[in-house]
Amino acid sequence: MAKSWNFVFVLVWLSAILGAGIHLFSKGFLLTRIAQTDFSTCVRYEDIRCGTSSSSSISGDNGDEGSCKVESILRNVNQSAGICMPRKSKVILLVIDALRYDFGDFDPTLKDPLPYQNGLPVLEELRNRFPDRTRRLKFVADPPTTTLQRLKAMTTGSLPTFIDIGSNFASPEINEDNVVDQWKRHNLTTVFLGDSTWTELFPGRFGRKYDYPSFNIHDLDTVDSAIERHLPKEIGKSDWDVIVAHFLGVDHCGHRYGPLHGEMQRKLGEMNEVIRNVTEQMDDESTLVIIGDHGMTQTGDHGGESSDEVNALFFMYSKGTPLLSEEYDEYNKTIQQIDLVPLLSTLLGVPIPYSNLGQINFQLLPDAKVDSFLRYQLALLHLWQNARQIQNYFQQYAEANRGTFAVDQLDDLDNKFLMLTQRVNTVYTEAAFQSFSRDLRHYLKDILESCREIWVKFDAQLISHGLLVTFLCCFGIFMLIANSSAHRLAQIFNGTTIYYIVVLTFMAGTSGFFFHRDFGLTSAEHGALFFASVASVVILFAQIIQNWTNITENISQQKRSKNFITRISFAFTTCVFFSNSFIIQEQKILSYVLVGFFLLAIYNIQKNSYLKLSQLRWSTLAKSTFLKLVALALLGIVLVRLCAGYFRCREEQGNCTDYLVKAPDGRRRKAGPDLVPVVALVLYIVCARLYLRSCGNLTGNAVNVMLARYGPTVGAACACGHFVLARTNTKGINQHHLDALAWVVYALLLIQIAVLAVAPLLIYVLPKRKEVMSVLQNDRNVTPEIFHQLRNNFNSRSPSAAAASEEVPIVCGLATAYSSVFIGVGIFLTILLSLLLGSHGTTGLILSLVITICYGIISSILQYENSTNLLSCLQPSMTTLLSWIILMQFGFYATAHQPTMSQIDWNAAFVGRTWHYDNNNVISAILVLLNTFSVTFLLSTLFPLIIFTPFCVYTMWPSLAQKIYQKSGGKPKGPKSSRKTDAGNVEYRSVTVNKPDEEEEAADGESTSGGRKAIDFDVTKGEINLYENEKLFVGTVFKTGCQLLLIQGVRIFCAMFACTMHCRHLMVWKIFAPRFIYEGIGSYIAFIGLNLGFLLLLRVHAAVNALITRINKGR
Repeated sequence: MAKSWNFVFVLVWLSAILGAGIHLFSKGFLLTRIAQTDFSTCVRYEDIRCGTSSSSSISGDNGDEGSCKVESILRNVNQSAGICMPRKSKVILLVIDALRYDFGDFDPTLKDPLPYQNGLPVLEELRNRFPDRTRRLKFVADPPTTTLQRLKAMTTGSLPTFIDIGSNFASPEINEDNVVDQWKRHNLTTVFLGDSTWTELFPGRFGRKYDYPSFNIHDLDTVDSAIERHLPKEIGKSDWDVIVAHFLGVDHCGHRYGPLHGEMQRKLGEMNEVIRNVTEQMDDESTLVIIGDHGMTQTGDHGGESSDEVNALFFMYSKGTPLLSEEYDEYNKTIQQIDLVPLLSTLLGVPIPYSNLGQINFQLLPDAKVDSFLRYQLALLHLWQNARQIQNYFQQYAEANRGTFAVDQLDDLDNKFLMLTQRVNTVYTEAAFQSFSRDLRHYLKDILESCREIWVKFDAQLISHGLLVTFLCCFGIFMLIANSSAHRLAQIFNGTTIYYIVVLTFMAGTSGFFFHRDFGLTSAEHGALFFASVASVVILFAQIIQNWTNITENISQQKRSKNFITRISFAFTTCVFFSNSFIIQEQKILSYVLVGFFLLAIYNIQKNSYLKLSQLRWSTLAKSTFLKLVALALLGIVLVRLCAGYFRCREEQGNCTDYLVKAPDGRRRKAGPDLVPVVALVLYIVCARLYLRSCGNLTGNAVNVMLARYGPTVGAACACGHFVLARTNTKGINQHHLDALAWVVYALLLIQIAVLAVAPLLIYVLPKRKEVMSVLQNDRNVTPEIFHQLRNNFNSRSPSAAAASEEVPIVCGLATAYSSVFIGVGIFLTILLSLLLGSHGTTGLILSLVITICYGIISSILQYENSTNLLSCLQPSMTTLLSWIILMQFGFYATAHQPTMSQIDWNAAFVGRTWHYDNNNVISAILVLLNTFSVTFLLSTLFPLIIFTPFCVYTMWPSLAQKIYQKSGGKPKGPKSSRKTDAGNVEYRSVTVNKPDEEEEAADGESTSGGRKAIDFDVTKGEINLYENEKLFVGTVFKTGCQLLLIQGVRIFCAMFACTMHCRHLMVWKIFAPRFIYEGIGSYIAFIGLNLGFLLLLRVHAAVNALITRINKGR
């Protein structure tokens, strides 16, 4: 067992190297924008003395020298850009989360409006009554369209970067200049109500706050009801300057039900009443601003950059003062969300935040008189202040981050601004102002587009180091592990090697941590990871050199043409990452590859058979195992095709309708239950229990056996009940009753984990018996067979025979001792994942598992028929390993997921937590990850089943070991000489085992390094063969895990390399970067699953060893 734990360490070590490579690349490719900590300042207009500019000394005496101050400012507008003009109004800012632009449309001609249509009639009423005091515009967001990133943009005026989406679970405090901080610096009283994200972003900035947790998307009313309760009281007070209220009900309704559900109509109706009450209660000195932070798709999701997601609603109502004419903005009906920042700053008379890139919109400014300024003069001053702020920020950012922008580009922009600086003091007429405004806005737009194009500064060093570490690790695994025998691996990774790995990796990592600056590395983390990874790779290559003779010998014995089709398929699936169209249609590509593998299996079945189709008779075909295997392959193909109905669509796919849109009827208030996933899950659980019972693994009354016998039934009932009721229930059932169903599933999983640690084996040992029965596994009835054997035993009973029989123990389930544990764990994991996936993903999960089972049975039979010894029977083929990885990715799509930010299923974070949400972001993240990568985690954890499958198949159907393929009209061909196929004694009914002597194992290990001799084994003994060949068994499982690690490592390397190649591609942030992020997280999940699966295997092996030792001692 000591060498087995060496394997555990090596598997974790290799996973860590690949993980370090992915992390280094991510740090270089997904860098955030470098935040500037400077903040804007200004001189108050009231503090300026006549005849001075903004740089003059400040006097506390305002005086009434208005005309003189106006002349002084207009004499040199360029030098007067640092003046804060007087406050124009108080502001009530209502943020209605996910208020899509068309939610504000009102069409009285609609006879049967959709739930989201005509929901806000008060906006149309205000526009009709006060056309000069209202504005309704399209509020365009920059992706990613998640609430946290939108709030950052609407308060700082900056562009959020792609990787900021990762912090949506935990909102960090904003350290850039922003409007909220400017309000506080200028002693404005700010009141906040609603989404607690604001108070996490701006702690301690609000005079009064009523904040509530925001992440429980199942709660549509708590936050909104609290705002409605406190908002009228706050508006009625006179001490405030700004009121911010952030409503969440519309967004949560979209996430839970979608915009086509009746609940959306109710929530929009509530918002309509809130707006009406606010407009009636606010005074003439106030301005109401209503905005949506983003939109939502037709399924209620957001995060991407589709038109439905980026187009939100902006509505403004100035109660006491008319707004400037729309002519000043050339009747523009669209503004950017970052334009809100200069608007709020101008309304409240504070400086525009330092990092702002938004432009002021004149049509949104109240036409308030300031001394003797003309309208266009005041507008010119506001625009020039905005332009100087943007120019100053852009110039400082470019100087602090040299190389970010091209030199020619900077020179061109500087020249344009110099010319504008000369023109600003020559604007004396309205027409001159319009011309100057147009040119200045073009200049500011050029700066904004320059920042959009080159906002993320890629770190070439981190990117190259990540690629290098990942590639070298994959190459080392391929050369050393994939080309070494299972016995040789135990000699390679001995205690001495493990010692050197620990010492050298630790020393290298420590050196990199403390001396990273001397080597020009960006951070201590970078130095530690890179140095430790390089040391690990050096050790790998040292082992390759040391074992070069054996490696080259194994390579020379391989047939290059043997896996030609598999290699082509692998290359085809990895090429997906290099094409945006391939990524968009990846689910179809994976489907074609899986169908190809099934067709290849059919071809191999025909090729290895002795059948000639022209000689077949119908009577032979009816009993042909060959045709049964072909039918199983065809079933797999049909299921692959059926999974296409559960694929979700992404925006770029044209003629596509996904399951989530087709399932619910948007016009109904309550969607009917979907019984397909219920039936699929129940059938899966029933079949799995029948298999375990037929193998004898559910015999006895031990705690673990009782859990395996009844736990799945209870868990499946609770899981099905939960996602059916969660889909159909809105107000009928108390939420804690619904959560209780999920708690039962969670409790069963925790109990299962505890049982695995204490008593994992699903076996039953009869204490003693008088007679030994041998039951044939055939089509005959078992009960008469038992009766006949009892009668024969009674008639032939003798004292010596009775004494001998008492020495033979009966062990139920021993032949499937290993696989039964993994199947039991898989059942509980499937129930948990079904609970998290809900009704829309459970069917795809079950179909993916059935496809895996179909292919596993076929490949295991082919593997056994082509094997010459136990080693060749144990080691899975390259095709089998690749299909396992492809099934992980295929399952991702089959469970209704897509690699886009807008289609993350956040509902999983609240399964069992809606009644009392604990705000634990770690638990939320784990649940969402399990939902998203359910099949990846399940198959990676159960990967030892690849080794067990041949023994499971032949234990259930021992007659297959005699002959798989039969000639037409001929006699069955005898078994291979290297196999014992006594099908008359099924070993899981009665078996006695003794572990081989250590000397025999050593001799067997020596023979492996050279030409391995054939190992005689009886496949119908089941998994006892594995125990009797411990070194070969554990080594093969370790090698299989490393090969899966290698295939996944190659996939993530290709994704990284594709992102590097396409880093300036038009679709890099929309397609390539999300695909890399999903593949990277999926790789981490797969690495964790592989290590957990191997640890579970060693725990089961230790339990089997203890069991057989106890049995032999008892004899």
